Amino acid sequence: MWILLALSAATLTSFNPILYKRILKDADSLIVVWGVTLLALPLLGLFAIALTPQFPKVDRLFAIGVLGSAGMNAVAHLASTRALKLADVSLVTPLLIFSPVFTVLISAFFLGEIPSLRGLVGVGLVLLGAYWLNYRSGTNWFTPFKSLAFTPAVALVLLAGLLWAITPLLEKTAILHTNPESPRFAAFVVDALLTITLTPAVIARGKSAIIKLSLHRREFFLAGLIAGIAPVLGYTAFSLGFVGYVTTLFKLSALMTVFWGFLFLKEGGMTQRLPASLVMVTGVILIAS
Repeated sequence: MWILLALSAATLTSFNPILYKRILKDADSLIVVWGVTLLALPLLGLFAIALTPQFPKVDRLFAIGVLGSAGMNAVAHLASTRALKLADVSLVTPLLIFSPVFTVLISAFFLGEIPSLRGLVGVGLVLLGAYWLNYRSGTNWFTPFKSLAFTPAVALVLLAGLLWAITPLLEKTAILHTNPESPRFAAFVVDALLTITLTPAVIARGKSAIIKLSLHRREFFLAGLIAGIAPVLGYTAFSLGFVGYVTTLFKLSALMTVFWGFLFLKEGGMTQRLPASLVMVTGVILIAS
């Protein structure tokens, strides 16, 4: 069951970078993230009420989980959305696959958990895919490394990937500390806190910045709908399966997004970016297994 839920969440979220890219033609990154999150809030609230038999009891660890997740998600969403504004969807999105690599490095450094040979091969494949993704014909072999290190869009998306390597652990903690267990309630609280966190900065931008969202009503509505449904599927998958396995399936959304970028945005480089993304996803599967 959790596999179907995770794949459904991955498929839905694969469309969001395409929708965001179109909205970002006229709107600011902060306004887009805030607007989509706010639009999703009533739907998440409805799911939480309809699918939760009774109001769950929570404790201190729940509060730590949802506050930590909301704060990190705020920074990660802003970083990834800004990256989408600066570069092609099919270049930016696959780099989010770096999240499991960060998790392996964090675990090895802080917890002394040395990865297996299969895990190290997986890390190598992710790095190889990232190198291939940034390689340009006619340039020297060191150019992709400079692209990964010094290109603003790449740096932003890697920051988002680092933060999104940590948030599933916080979200799983929050879910486990609801009684009765309610993934929908945890998703709603995180989304509400994320909206509250961003609201002061949005107000400071002024009404004119918010009005720009109306220039892309259809994309804005669809992005909000996805943001209201996908977290419910994802959080439920977290509650039923291992976090590592669920997040691995989520990464398949990157492959789908590369294809959508070619299909809907007419982005080039399909023959290079799709295989490179496939290599990275293969690496993630090896890490998770």
